[in-house]
Amino acid sequence: MAQRIYSIDAVRATALFGILMAHARNFFNIHQPEVPVGALDGILGWLHVVLFTEKFFLIFSFLFGLSFFLQMDRAMAKGLDFRGRFCWRLVLLAIFGLFHSYFYCGDILLIFAITGFIPVLLWRCPTRWLVVLSCICLAQPLALYHNVIGAPDTMKQWYDGIRESYGLTWAPSSQTAPFIDMGWWNITNGVWHSLLYVVYSYRIWALVGMFLLGMIAGRLRVFEGEIGSRPLVISAGCVWGVVVLLKTCYPELEYSRIIEPTLFVLWFVPLLAQLYELRCMQWLAAPLGKLGRCTLTCYITQNIIMVWLICGYGGGLVGRLSIGEVMGLAVVLYLLQLAACNVWLRYFSYGPFEGVWRYLTRLGLAKK
Repeated sequence: MAQRIYSIDAVRATALFGILMAHARNFFNIHQPEVPVGALDGILGWLHVVLFTEKFFLIFSFLFGLSFFLQMDRAMAKGLDFRGRFCWRLVLLAIFGLFHSYFYCGDILLIFAITGFIPVLLWRCPTRWLVVLSCICLAQPLALYHNVIGAPDTMKQWYDGIRESYGLTWAPSSQTAPFIDMGWWNITNGVWHSLLYVVYSYRIWALVGMFLLGMIAGRLRVFEGEIGSRPLVISAGCVWGVVVLLKTCYPELEYSRIIEPTLFVLWFVPLLAQLYELRCMQWLAAPLGKLGRCTLTCYITQNIIMVWLICGYGGGLVGRLSIGEVMGLAVVLYLLQLAACNVWLRYFSYGPFEGVWRYLTRLGLAKK
């Protein structure tokens, strides 16, 4: 049986931190009638653009594809075809996503559950064709086309047209709306807003491309020491640096802004995995790895807690926190989760939501 790749658990925990910071910078998608100005807001805004915007969402997508391959590969090593069971697992993930969406408008679990069927369909596809499909997706052909013909706002106009045609409303006031009203909007209009945003922002292409790239990395055993990932780190880092330079010098070049996050992931994930495998980094990698095994639980609970603290039906901090304060509060929550996960896994094999997900996934599966 293949062993768990603990460095990937630590990378997953790092990605969760990046997503939390991105959510905090955007006030967890809660409209702020006014935002107090903080001393560090300018620096934090710059870090958000450089480090957090889109990038850690794509790292999560890459790791999702890698995890899919590892689960399928280990099941096949036991003589099992796990595809049907994985599809059921995706249905369960969608249920988790809807539950999470009731509290937080900005859930990614439902999106992962829907698009996660694509790797299942392509499971037996030859690796060379997966590489071709992944490169096509990550090259963002639709975004490139719209930029070439000089119509970069085409997808935004498409989104606005659908929103107006179907009467999708904006969120009720976060200051005065009752919890039930806010939750109902989240799982109706809010879910549709999120799904449409993934399409009109071109994120869907990068999402699928990263799923496939994760499968490819699994097949090539990139994180299991069978091939070296150093050439990938160096080449992807150089290309990413060139694109960042282009984006800085030519901000009107929209296409460079769209593809830059995917190049960052190609450079950052293998580099970080290598660092976490170093003996001198185990003081950090080991506790992060425990949190990385509980990412579903932490992702759901951190958004629920932060939204409750900010909204009027909860802590009522809406409009009272600066960017730096809400991000600082999110960091404190992350550290508390880090400590809680390390304690929890001393007594249990899985996080709370992970344990339920695993149990329901294997429900009715005959033991062999």
